[in-house]
Amino acid sequence: MSRAETDSAVRACAQLVGGGGDVIAAQAVRYVAPETWSALVERHRGKGCDALAAFARALLDGKKSLHGMFGNVVGRLLAALGRPRIEQAFARELATRVPLPFGQEVALAARGLQAAGIFVCFTGGAVMGDCACLQDLLAHEGRAKFENLLQGALQDWAELPARMRDDAIASGSRTT
Repeated sequence: MSRAETDSAVRACAQLVGGGGDVIAAQAVRYVAPETWSALVERHRGKGCDALAAFARALLDGKKSLHGMFGNVVGRLLAALGRPRIEQAFARELATRVPLPFGQEVALAARGLQAAGIFVCFTGGAVMGDCACLQDLLAHEGRAKFENLLQGALQDWAELPARMRDDAIASGSRTT
């Protein structure tokens, strides 16, 4: 990602988060205790969000890996049952792309961590171009999804995965 693209995203962040800090905090405390949110913001102020970004990425990558493992198990089961290779391949691919029952919750947690990290960096006076959550989003998802995430953080966090099209990640239609 070019410096100009990062700078443009930082300006978008300032516009979206600058006026909506209280809204983001209100959304966050729907999922965590107010004391936890306040402690996170205070303890990370000026320190950045590297740990939040790393954990969010691990959740998203782990979710993708689980889909692959599930597909492989299904394929091996059909192989053990002596089913033709085309049935095995079809079932493996289908199982890899079918949303897992807890996938939305994993994506919500990851996207919430990223939104919180961006908020922490922004309100903590960090150099936004160095914000790990911002950098991760831009590198893996692009500017449009980044803006969708921030706008979603101002609304209902339950919509964050859908705003980022994490269902596309679950379906295997996108590689990171």
